[in-house]
Amino acid sequence: MPARLLAIAEPRPEALALPTAQVAQIADLAREAGICLMLLDRHGLLAWHDAAAPAPFSKLLVPLLRRGRALPENADASDECGDARETCWTVLEGLSVHAVPLVHRRQVVAYLAAAGRTSAVADGEELRRACCQARIDLSWLLAAAGQVPAIGGAQLASLVRTQAALLVQRLRQRDADREMRAIATHLSNAYEELALLDRLSRGMRLGRNPDDFLRQVCLDAMEVLGLRGMGVVVRGEGGIWRPSLFGPIAMPLDDVEHLGDALIERLDQLRKPIVLNDLAADASLQWLQARARRLLAVRLERQDRLLGCLFGLDKQEGEFDSVDCRLLTEIAAEASIFLENTRLFDDVHGLMMGLLHSLTSAVDAKDTYTCGHSERVALLSRHLAEKIGMDRRTVERVYIAGLLHDVGKIGVPESVLQKTGKLTREEFEEMKKHPLIGAHILRNIRQIDDVIPGVLHHHERYDGRGYPSGLAGQDIPLFGRLICVADSFDAMTSNRTYRGALPLEVAMLEIRRCSGTQFDPAMAEVFLTTTIRELRVLLEEHQTASGRLLDFQRLLRSR
Repeated sequence: MPARLLAIAEPRPEALALPTAQVAQIADLAREAGICLMLLDRHGLLAWHDAAAPAPFSKLLVPLLRRGRALPENADASDECGDARETCWTVLEGLSVHAVPLVHRRQVVAYLAAAGRTSAVADGEELRRACCQARIDLSWLLAAAGQVPAIGGAQLASLVRTQAALLVQRLRQRDADREMRAIATHLSNAYEELALLDRLSRGMRLGRNPDDFLRQVCLDAMEVLGLRGMGVVVRGEGGIWRPSLFGPIAMPLDDVEHLGDALIERLDQLRKPIVLNDLAADASLQWLQARARRLLAVRLERQDRLLGCLFGLDKQEGEFDSVDCRLLTEIAAEASIFLENTRLFDDVHGLMMGLLHSLTSAVDAKDTYTCGHSERVALLSRHLAEKIGMDRRTVERVYIAGLLHDVGKIGVPESVLQKTGKLTREEFEEMKKHPLIGAHILRNIRQIDDVIPGVLHHHERYDGRGYPSGLAGQDIPLFGRLICVADSFDAMTSNRTYRGALPLEVAMLEIRRCSGTQFDPAMAEVFLTTTIRELRVLLEEHQTASGRLLDFQRLLRSR
């Protein structure tokens, strides 16, 4: 048994840890009144006593009680509070013990007991035998007992009852504090989880790069779950599973790919999360234990179709549990929605771009000399937009505007488009209608209404002498000013019925000469930073496709 007051413990694991500070205060109070405080476990065995109590108790009474069950047999020490009762008994003549059960959560968790001198300790055979067994001098004991204040049985009982009630109240308060801390922790965790899911939802905008989104998902999940590593596996080009790993865990790419393949295969078969808190015990993943000890993996799926998986490695505090599994499953559900929406968006976007390319090809097919012009203007416009520093989405919208800038020529008579000589005034007026016709054709397509200003105003001049509206300077929409440079450059470097293509160097000089009159000087200045080599690569990009379109034109004209 422990000799110090703070060592309050019962060897049985089911014992309740009592508040030591409170017990110490009660022991001090009892000692001043000549009383020895003791704790009996719920089975009635002496678990602790106040070692600083008066000698008759610590030297004689305690050894007697330690020999067996301290609580008398007539005092039921059952766990059920209804069967426990207060007990008072005399150990030796003049030395009595009063015990009160500590009932907490409808169970007896211990007994608070106090030993006191309730009358004179008389010399007798039982006392002599006890002193002999304890190897205590009888005369010394009698003298020591005489110095201990006497206390009435009722007073002893009242003291124990009062202190037992306070101790139980402290137990309840301690449990309430623990529950409040647990609730606070739960609320804090729930807030972090909700904040994470909210961030994911707000980050699920269409057009966002999936790799960027999934990287942020992994970093956020790693922080909230407290992981050393977080990874994702999704399909790449050609339908091949492509894994990525984030965090301080260092792992060769081959191992990451091997892990990704193994997890996808198992998740496809199990169709439920994988929780491994001891990788050494898993035959197929034992090789991973050199890098990590624990793993949690969940499916990325939509309508039972496997899209990939999310996996976490090595929780920093403890093992993976059902809460971690639930949260990662919710994160995976949000990420799966994004991946599915991205796929659908890409499908629709691909369909739309295919239709737009078909439309512009139909326009270009009307004029052999402008074959591929729309695509080249789109490429040059995108190049200029990137050099200006526009964001990725705006660059893509500029490309579409450049692709559609001449769609209105579908409403211009072929006799005008294909005329080999100089246009008459009337014919030029017909040609000048194509921006208005293009804007009219596109006006009801909601998905591309933001590109219409580029289609309508790409023939405006910075000095206000352009058409169709005669706008000048910054009044010309940005897309219009940008496409004007790209359109003019491609026109100068392409063959026409009335002249041959100008060399790229000459066309660049012309852009510089017309800066501030025909072209926005800021746009022209940025465009002029493009090297001739860059321009050749850019324009040759579309040469093969243009050749195929020319062959198609010749086939149509031969019929």
